[in-house]
Amino acid sequence: MGYAVVREPLLPPQPVAVRRQEDGSIAMENGVIAVCLDMMGRLTSLQLVDSERYDACCANQFALFDDVPLYWDAWDVMDYHLETRKPVTTLLKPLEITLAGGLRGSASFSLQIGESSTLTQEIILDATCPYLRFLTQVEWKEAHKFLKVEFPVQVRSTNATYEIQFGHLQRPTHWNTSWDWARFEVWAHKWLDLSEHGFGVALLNDCKYGASAHGNVLSLSLLRAPKSPDATADITHHQFTYAVMPHLGSFQDASVIQHAYNLNFPLHAVPASSAQCPAWSAFSVSSPAVVLETVKQASPWGRTVVVRLYEAHGSTLVAWLQTSLPVQEAMLCDLLERPAAQGRLPLEQRGLRLSFTPFRVLSVLLVLRQ
Repeated sequence: MGYAVVREPLLPPQPVAVRRQEDGSIAMENGVIAVCLDMMGRLTSLQLVDSERYDACCANQFALFDDVPLYWDAWDVMDYHLETRKPVTTLLKPLEITLAGGLRGSASFSLQIGESSTLTQEIILDATCPYLRFLTQVEWKEAHKFLKVEFPVQVRSTNATYEIQFGHLQRPTHWNTSWDWARFEVWAHKWLDLSEHGFGVALLNDCKYGASAHGNVLSLSLLRAPKSPDATADITHHQFTYAVMPHLGSFQDASVIQHAYNLNFPLHAVPASSAQCPAWSAFSVSSPAVVLETVKQASPWGRTVVVRLYEAHGSTLVAWLQTSLPVQEAMLCDLLERPAAQGRLPLEQRGLRLSFTPFRVLSVLLVLRQ
């Protein structure tokens, strides 16, 4: 989680424009992306402003499935639930503008889900932001139901990419074999991406880890309602956020990984005086392919900090880690924070030189001066 002191920029960003159109839909644009939403909150148009590429596939469609596993109620998901899909179409409150633009524009709506559950969603577009956020609140009171949200996109590819811890992997978007069919529901951490040459769409989220990409439809699993071993499992109020991000080039070139981190760990603005203060950063990494994942104190080592980094793009490279902390000594260590044999790192003017192979994880011990 980061904190930032925000000062008025010399050149303010292009404001978000929000307007109601003649057909009742709502259009929002921030100079990066332009979107159009119908009265049920479905995304009917998603366009990169400086590109001819756009999507218009009625996305952000909620669907409810019957969820009755054969044996393990709270753990199993059976493939036959896919045959029970029912689109959520009962509107409680039509889409209306809640923030009219400026640094942020938003619109909200409410749906009835199943017999007794309700969903309220605020769709948010921030200035300069390359993705559209969906802040979702659900009063969940269902039994043996499975709620998903679907994003059909105008992208064709035989594989989709899913983030896993310290990396990513590709899985097929078809069910041609029994092995492919068995992956009707797979895990993903902060993002999944479907890309063809030159263009793609990523689906980001902050806490939902079941996903699928079948054909050109990206879907995110949101809520289940098992009754064993706990009859009241998940029957409560839920809040979560997901986002859709169209991009040019590959997901690496478009910084999908960094934007997914931004969604999960947003900056928090804190009040500050009007006095000028110099910019300060504890750490910086020279390559966008390297993610600084963790900074923590090494408890048995006194004034020692552990920094954990990993290569996220699937490339071999050399990166430089710079820090403004008073480092006296640096060395590589293992995951138990034990110094590696011959792991001492020289302190150079550019920082610490670190060599990465694809998805390599490195932990560095930094001994600070007294």
